[in-house]
Amino acid sequence: MKSESLHRATLFDRRLWQERLQQSWLLRNVALLCLWLLVFEIGWLVEYTHHASVWYPVAGLTFASLLLLGFSILPALLTGCVLVTFYTAQHYQITLDELQLLKAGLLFGLAHILPYGIGAIVLRTLAKQGARDISRIIVQFLVIAAVSSFCATWLVIPTLVATDMMSQAEITATWLPFWIGDMAGVMVLAPFFVGLLSRVMPSALFRLTDLAGLKQQQFSSKYLMKLLLNALLLTFCMLLAKVTDSPNSAFAIFFLVIPHMWIACSESALLNVSSVALSSFLIAFWVHLFGLMDYVMVYQFAINVIAANTLFGLAIPTLLADNLQLRKVAFTDSLTQVASRDRLEQRAALEIIRSQQDHKPLSLMVFDIDYFKRINDEFGHHVGDQALQQLARLAQQSLRPADLLGRFGGDEFVVLLPQTEIAAALHIAERIIEQLQQVYIADVHQLTASFGVAELNNDEDYEQLFRRADRALYQAKLAGRNRACLAAD
Repeated sequence: MKSESLHRATLFDRRLWQERLQQSWLLRNVALLCLWLLVFEIGWLVEYTHHASVWYPVAGLTFASLLLLGFSILPALLTGCVLVTFYTAQHYQITLDELQLLKAGLLFGLAHILPYGIGAIVLRTLAKQGARDISRIIVQFLVIAAVSSFCATWLVIPTLVATDMMSQAEITATWLPFWIGDMAGVMVLAPFFVGLLSRVMPSALFRLTDLAGLKQQQFSSKYLMKLLLNALLLTFCMLLAKVTDSPNSAFAIFFLVIPHMWIACSESALLNVSSVALSSFLIAFWVHLFGLMDYVMVYQFAINVIAANTLFGLAIPTLLADNLQLRKVAFTDSLTQVASRDRLEQRAALEIIRSQQDHKPLSLMVFDIDYFKRINDEFGHHVGDQALQQLARLAQQSLRPADLLGRFGGDEFVVLLPQTEIAAALHIAERIIEQLQQVYIADVHQLTASFGVAELNNDEDYEQLFRRADRALYQAKLAGRNRACLAAD
């Protein structure tokens, strides 16, 4: 009881904080500023040259926050840029007065925020136009991440040079790792921060879980095992590069694509992007700890490749689900929920081949509702639809799992009966007729149906078999309806 009460109290506190964050513009900006500064500090741990690190995590947070919250969090981002400018000046021992640093911080903030803000607006617009096409959205995100980070690089570096935060001589050696680091930060961490912020602020405009069409999953022992195996493989690959001191050994890091694709195909979107974020941090950390700066560009590109592969892996479960749904729509009659005509004909062709090869009987029943046009005219088409649904439901109850009931068109149905002789098929038809005597349309009109039954002959195809059963149905109509007739050989 105490644990349940504690759980409820925790949920209540979480909802309270969510409501406060959603309602308070100031609190939202303060919280984001604190997170932004913390993430920026993490980037310092893996810096390998001035103004460039293995990956720039704050770029991912900037992109994600602009994607989720728009420019309402501009004060937090600008304040963060100004504060880190003062910190950077102290870190690199740059001698500028406070006014110059404030100007440099504001210009850096605009140069950093503008390209990611434009990229976020473009992605949000494109996502709304194709919300269910996750593979297309992933391609768009990767392209936007590359272009936005490239534009940010060539806006920020000239700004740093113009405000004396960086010398012009450093541009040549800095721009490529600067760009790749920013791009890795966006590709790897923007999806993670989108998922994280969406859980804190569910009313946000753009949610990773909605985009992916996947339900959230809780951490499990299996997922933790996958993370551990992935971390061990990552550590082994980077330790190999350190021990051998060979550029070729550094490329072993690309083997991480395998465990990440495994995770992508078996875990939820949020757990996937969390695993990529963890791997990217470990790569950056081991580069710093093992002194693998000579191979840092290999590891930067590896982070981007792993992130891109994982994002495409996220699309696999959704695409499979969509394909299954499309197959269901194509093979199921929407009104009666029995097999569609296409599904019926495909299955019939297979069963006929199997019957002829195994020398086993196969029968076909064709039936429709008696005086169906009169029902529609007298009671309306909605009552006619109900009659079709009732007939299909009742007929399905009289069939075996191996039998297939399909709607041929209008009020005409077909039943495929594998391994069934014509006498047994006739018995099934008569049983359905008998059960129909208890069914009334609009409580006044008794529902009846007429049946034609045929058994497959040697060297006969589905079309010939159907025609014989359909002629038998016509004979049942001529004989007075509400009965079953056998087809002539």
